[in-house]
Amino acid sequence: MKIGEWHERSFFIELKPRAEFASLFVDCPPHEGVEEACSDVVRVGEHWVVLEENWEAEKETHSFRARIDDLSLSPESICAPTWTDNHRLFMCKVHADAAHLPLVPKTFHRLARDMTTTTDLEEFVESSAGGGLSIECSACRAKLVEKKPGECSVGVLPTDDFFETSPGGDFYCRDTCGAQCDPFKHSHHGDRAVIGTESRHDEWTPRKDYALMSNTTIVLHRETLLRNAVVFEEKMAVCGACNQPLGALVKNHSSFVALHDSVTSIRTNQPKSYLETRFCDMAQFFALLILGQCEAQSSLKLVIRSLDKTPHVLVWLLDSYVVLASGDLVDGRSPASSTNCPAFPAIKMLYKVFDVNTAASDPRANGEDASVGLMDVPLGCALKIVELLLQSSHTLPPACRSVGQFYVGFLNISDSI
Repeated sequence: MKIGEWHERSFFIELKPRAEFASLFVDCPPHEGVEEACSDVVRVGEHWVVLEENWEAEKETHSFRARIDDLSLSPESICAPTWTDNHRLFMCKVHADAAHLPLVPKTFHRLARDMTTTTDLEEFVESSAGGGLSIECSACRAKLVEKKPGECSVGVLPTDDFFETSPGGDFYCRDTCGAQCDPFKHSHHGDRAVIGTESRHDEWTPRKDYALMSNTTIVLHRETLLRNAVVFEEKMAVCGACNQPLGALVKNHSSFVALHDSVTSIRTNQPKSYLETRFCDMAQFFALLILGQCEAQSSLKLVIRSLDKTPHVLVWLLDSYVVLASGDLVDGRSPASSTNCPAFPAIKMLYKVFDVNTAASDPRANGEDASVGLMDVPLGCALKIVELLLQSSHTLPPACRSVGQFYVGFLNISDSI
């Protein structure tokens, strides 16, 4: 989803669940040399925001407007009007409804469940059955895995951290009891009629012809990879062609490697890649990644590190989600003035980008603050998250971009409400 930067005659609307009023911001640029001869009036309609520039010398009004079909504004409810930034930024509160739908707070789990656009993970895997598997490095397009139809099947992992949290790392036992899978104890459903035969519990174990996918990673057996396509530096997996970090070996199982979806392109028999099929853009994928980790670690604060344990950014979730609308006010005489500026839901957060000095001195970055969760991802993933957060901050009015030592940013969880 393309979101533009804040500039001349931009507007921004923020609506929180169960909040009676939305916040409206409008940029009203100064008129050089004619300050005394021009006055600006901001008007609000049910689906419009209008800036009227009244030029007294020319006795004419220039109207700039934006259309927002997804939000219903109540002009009579406008309150707390304020001018700031040398009378350039207009702010007010206005009652708003989002597509006449009640906005209610949602848990991280529910947000993650409702986030994907067209299909969930199970449906993607089911529709890809028998279609082969192709994985490329997203940086250099080098082939990492190339399996023809029928050569490799794909299963679904219950959770992103399934291998790390299964007691004793026993992936054969469906009950995850932590003991060795006893054929006498676990064959009452017909999993093993004869001792030594293959169990259905092998569905949790990657093999040369079998991979496992979660929402954010794909776990493969090392023999599935093309020869020399991936190089292992201790436990880190890097692309053999461009040296980009791709993932890591699974804890306690050196034969399994988890490749991160953000730095790879996964294709089956679907017309689009995995990320393009399930998510409207990368911001939505990263929002799912952050929400899942915050829920798993029971923390609203998360330090995102690269696989070498270098901290890059601290994120601090503020609200379960917000509904935002932004865009530019266009000359009313232009056909573009009737173009809709869509509203979209997003997770809003404070964030702090670390450099070498702040990473060493900030207790939240170096692991001294137990209330902060940790998430290790490939370097390319961490840098892309930082890039998207910085871009989102530039969508906000300058007066709203920072709080103390933190910047304010967001990641959209859908491209529309």
